[in-house]
Amino acid sequence: MYGSGPDIRTGPVPLLRALLYFFIMRLSKIGEFGLIRTLRNKCRCVSPDILTGIGDDAAVVRIGNRKMLVTSDMLLEGVHFDLSFTTFRQLGHKFLAVNISDIFAMAGTPQYFIISLGIPEELRAEDIGELYSGINKLAEKFGISVIGGDTCASKNGLVLSGTLIGTADRAVTRSGAKEGDGIFVTGAPGDSAMGLSLLKKQGRRVRRFSPSTARLKLMKKHLMPDPVPLKSAAGITSMIDISDGLLIDMSHICDESGVGAVIYGDRIPVSGELAAAAKAMGMDPLEFALKGGEDYTLLFTAPLNIRTNAVKIGEVTKKGRFIIDGKGCRTPFKAEGYEHFK
Repeated sequence: MYGSGPDIRTGPVPLLRALLYFFIMRLSKIGEFGLIRTLRNKCRCVSPDILTGIGDDAAVVRIGNRKMLVTSDMLLEGVHFDLSFTTFRQLGHKFLAVNISDIFAMAGTPQYFIISLGIPEELRAEDIGELYSGINKLAEKFGISVIGGDTCASKNGLVLSGTLIGTADRAVTRSGAKEGDGIFVTGAPGDSAMGLSLLKKQGRRVRRFSPSTARLKLMKKHLMPDPVPLKSAAGITSMIDISDGLLIDMSHICDESGVGAVIYGDRIPVSGELAAAAKAMGMDPLEFALKGGEDYTLLFTAPLNIRTNAVKIGEVTKKGRFIIDGKGCRTPFKAEGYEHFK
């Protein structure tokens, strides 16, 4: 009776309580990505116009001669953001940015944004106005139109749900990596995770980032990520944005493409700001670069002879997943980083 599980002999809906307990326990075992695989099997695409469904950064739907991209992201107060160190304008920017990153990860162009909000009663109309100011400024930068959505009351914090629609001439998925391809990143991963650590220690909002210091640059990377598209997707075989961590997201490419990977730890770009902050904290900056999430830079594979400004950090192999350090030591890696439910 006093254990951690429900007493299915008592209560108004004992069967429902037992089932709820079962699913909570089950989710903690399979995690977010196990749940996505389960839902993917349950929601088989039947229309020939659906070129890519559940399991990638965006769905790809053929409409006539065009490919439409559709992605959806949620930000939940207490899970994805903390209003004690995030302004509403910064939150609006990030809300749209994480959706833009998904479209860029498919080599697409974002166009239309649909917003749904769950708003707690303590928020003011001015707060929502500031949220939209952040959204609109970034939308203007990328030529995106906010075209609708929904609003409702929330009893459990602020809830943001966005759907971004775009187009692509050739959508790049996670499933095209080939043995012998190089592995590339477009930025220095780990900055956002360090920025979050610094914000938690500081415990208050940063309203201005100028004059910019190393600490402020890292905090801004977390609060206001700046997604950047590839100039050209020609020759790219697979791609994903780094949202959950480099190791997890590389594992997604390996899983979807049926390949392995070798990553050279000493080739992963680490910013000077991250290196300095990690040293001051007595931590390894590579841990942040490999496992930190919310960078929203691009991770992609392509033939070794491709011309790109991105940094080559490894190669695609037939099987196995390894990190090789500067001394040549080879260590297996697994999908470590952020995962809901686990």
